[in-house]
Amino acid sequence: MYHTIYPLFNGSFSIFLKSAHFMDNIHCFAFLVVDEAGEPVLVDTGFDPKRIPSVHTSSNQTEEQKIKAAIKKLGFAPAQIKEVILTHIHWDHTAGMLDFPQARFYIQADEFRGLFQLNPNEETYFSPSHWLPLLSKIELIQGNREIKPGLKVIQNGGHTSGHQLVEVQTKSGPVYIIGDSPFNYDLLWSKIPPENWQSFREGVGKKFYWEEGVWETINIWVKERGCSGPVQGRAIPWPEIKNWGSRLLIAHDARLLKVDCID
Repeated sequence: MYHTIYPLFNGSFSIFLKSAHFMDNIHCFAFLVVDEAGEPVLVDTGFDPKRIPSVHTSSNQTEEQKIKAAIKKLGFAPAQIKEVILTHIHWDHTAGMLDFPQARFYIQADEFRGLFQLNPNEETYFSPSHWLPLLSKIELIQGNREIKPGLKVIQNGGHTSGHQLVEVQTKSGPVYIIGDSPFNYDLLWSKIPPENWQSFREGVGKKFYWEEGVWETINIWVKERGCSGPVQGRAIPWPEIKNWGSRLLIAHDARLLKVDCID
């Protein structure tokens, strides 16, 4: 089955670190994938300007750029979205999850296993409030899986433990929605001394860390689904993914502003 892909521009944000740009004018996109029968699948759900985990930030997002509104503009109601694929669960990809109460959410089991192996600073990359109320609607995937004909997820790790990309069959050939696959911030964050992170956590950054009880809730949930333990998947190196061809859609690629659809 063939599909058409609609990039959904979600606005942009900047994060400043000690008067220097850490992330400047980062464009954010989700994707609506519609098959020949008109059935939509959403890939990622965008960010919330009110929940950027840094003290010095700026953002640009209109009401029309919220993912729910962008989908309505294409002629779909949020209740029609029955399947949502999350490339990963960083805060800038999960903010709109609660807007789709009829959906099942496909996430790699390794994404949650990896939460128990985070570096001290990484807890702020995730916003449990986006997905904790939806645990009963999350379907954990172990590796690669065909979601439906012409739509397949491939676990590639790297950016997060359970990062996954989406292979979409279109009339003009396969297209890969690759989320944040090219990006790895380990080197950058390693330059910040541990004592700085501790000061951040105890001071102005305290509100960005998880509330008491969240870890235990996730731990119980993962065990109930038989998915506890260490990360199992193999990370696919970015150079290998890059060699798959030119039809790679990156979640933060500003060039997508010029693309209405891909079919």
